[in-house]
Amino acid sequence: MSVLTVLLTALLLCEVLPSAVVALFRARVGLVRLDELTRLGVLQGRFLWVVTLLGVLHSFAAVAVVVGLWVPVLAVAGAAVEAGVFCWVLWRQLRAGDRGRALGTYLLFLAMALAVLVVTVLR
Repeated sequence: MSVLTVLLTALLLCEVLPSAVVALFRARVGLVRLDELTRLGVLQGRFLWVVTLLGVLHSFAAVAVVVGLWVPVLAVAGAAVEAGVFCWVLWRQLRAGDRGRALGTYLLFLAMALAVLVVTVLR
């Protein structure tokens, strides 16, 4: 297990774990942020199932990348799930007309997920 793999996994977990907790408990701060990014209307009670789904996906991915330190195929699966989630958020942002700095955060998160994926595959 390389130091780079552990470092990238830890960085990815810094985003994934808080997102999982916020989504699973439907914390207002998370709902506000998700609504700002995706414009789904979760603050108005629409598409709340998406929040739960995101919480489950983030939880699965977090466990998978940690266990993936020893079982690489799980890290690949977890990182791929996160990359998919981050791509979806970026797609929603682009569709709503976001440009420039508004896209920066999720581009960084996507880059972290892809880095974990690539490093694990190369390992």
